[in-house]
Amino acid sequence: MTTTIKSQHIIVADAVGHTRNLVADVLRSLGFYSIIHARDGKELLELTVEYEPRIVITTSRLPELSGLEYTRLIRWGYKNVSRLLSIIVMTDTPTRAFLDAAQASGVDEMLVRPFTAQAMHVRIKAVIERPRPFIDSAVYVGPCRRRRMVEDYAGPLRRFVDPTDDMPNASPWELEPNRQAVRKCVTRLSELSLGLTAGDRKKLREIYSATKQTEDLADETKDAMMGAAARSLGRYIMAIGANGVPDPEVMTTHIDAMHTLGLLSGAQHREREFLVEGLVRVVDKRLGRSKVA
Repeated sequence: MTTTIKSQHIIVADAVGHTRNLVADVLRSLGFYSIIHARDGKELLELTVEYEPRIVITTSRLPELSGLEYTRLIRWGYKNVSRLLSIIVMTDTPTRAFLDAAQASGVDEMLVRPFTAQAMHVRIKAVIERPRPFIDSAVYVGPCRRRRMVEDYAGPLRRFVDPTDDMPNASPWELEPNRQAVRKCVTRLSELSLGLTAGDRKKLREIYSATKQTEDLADETKDAMMGAAARSLGRYIMAIGANGVPDPEVMTTHIDAMHTLGLLSGAQHREREFLVEGLVRVVDKRLGRSKVA
């Protein structure tokens, strides 16, 4: 890698200072020296706009805005930030469901902690020297999920991100115009929930209104799972009240799940059901209620 590349900004985002310092030490050992630290999602967004970094390395469970929420905001267009920004997400829980959600959000590379300096080096080299072709389709925006591309392939489309409009017997919610409309609602929820603080009644009302709009649109397009996810979030907001203290983890969990629901197909009905069941359990637990059969 050239000196010019190594002088470009890299933002490291994690709530724990010790973790940020460890990642920064590894980056310096690889020759990178323009390293900027972010403690939460709000600061990460502000620094991204200010410094226009070449690479962002963020933890998946970042306060105020998760690593996957951040990735989705960037991929779908956030202020002056390039949608091609290289994003590497660190995680302690590399479950299949999480890895699928990370890919769907548009992450470039994943790092499972604890990781070695070599593992970090491999991911950095991948995004700089072997960047994936960028896909800007109706249902997915981000680096191509295939590492190897066959340029002149003319066979059937089998990728998860391929359009669904021509699928026979598709449900109304699977038609791309409807999915786009729902995604806009969920993106609006992401933006509104950023930096929400206790006592901010105006913003909480706006979030509730956006949640109801998502629910109504889901009902219109007969997307039962998206409607149930929106109702779960609405139930939580109503329960804590306008003067309550919203739990950022509950908000993030719902928004992440709703983004994922917007990408999963009808063939993945059980996965969609599982996501919604998890949201109900999260709200029941936070509200101190047990689910009655």
